[in-house]
Amino acid sequence: MGKTQKSKQITLEDLTALRTELENATSAKQIELAQQTYAVNFEETGNITKVLNHLNKDVSWSSKNAALLVNLHDSLKNEKTRLTIESNLAKNEKRTLTAEEAATVQLKQIDLNTLYQSLLAIQSTGVESARNYTRLLTNIGGQITEAMQTMAAANKQIQALHVELAEIDVKIQEQETPQPVVNETVEQI
Repeated sequence: MGKTQKSKQITLEDLTALRTELENATSAKQIELAQQTYAVNFEETGNITKVLNHLNKDVSWSSKNAALLVNLHDSLKNEKTRLTIESNLAKNEKRTLTAEEAATVQLKQIDLNTLYQSLLAIQSTGVESARNYTRLLTNIGGQITEAMQTMAAANKQIQALHVELAEIDVKIQEQETPQPVVNETVEQI
């Protein structure tokens, strides 16, 4: 009976190996997530220009978000250039791009999050500016929200892996901590 009990017990070596395997899986998933791009359909390239203008004129920045805003601006500008090139190639090849093909940008996680945050932080003046902003948000807000939800689901997977790692760490620590030895003396009567 003692042998069966020992074979079911997980050893410190088993836990350490499991932790290493889980760390590698978590790291690979984080790298994959960092490199993943999310499609955001701007419905027309003019909306990309409007976002670029809002970023340039209506978003307050600080030392905390300046680099993020610059990176987003550059990424959107590069995507707009890519879409223009694709559109020109399609014209030369006498084919038509769908509306989605002509205005969908690919953004990495950081740029997508910065876009979302910057659209929420826009401050401007004047009714016409408010009208333009509301139209823009109506046109692209849903697509950005969908992409953010996809990103959040991927982040939850990584969170679950971190929870597993924490649980394994606790088990490892329990096995590494020496158990107190209880010395019982038997009294003879």
